[in-house]
Amino acid sequence: MTAPLFDVKARFSEYVAMAENGEIVAVTKHGKTSVLLISQETLDQLTDGTEKFSDHYKKWLKDCGEEMDDSFAEILEDSRKSTAAEMENPFGGEE
Repeated sequence: MTAPLFDVKARFSEYVAMAENGEIVAVTKHGKTSVLLISQETLDQLTDGTEKFSDHYKKWLKDCGEEMDDSFAEILEDSRKSTAAEMENPFGGEE
């Protein structure tokens, strides 16, 4: 589902409920996706190591009739790598 930012701001609780029920909400600004609203459970399912989130997101966009540009895919992948590194060493510094 795609929703403009002004609508998400006005009905945030409703969109959170949608995300909690498994819906991925693409929040748009000026007609372009800015952020995704996704439940922790859905994120955990998507990042369990069997499928990269960026691959799942590309499939979801295709199902919606849209495409993801390569720069956004790179950002998602970099974020995934950073998160994995932080989980291995959450306090930074040397082990």
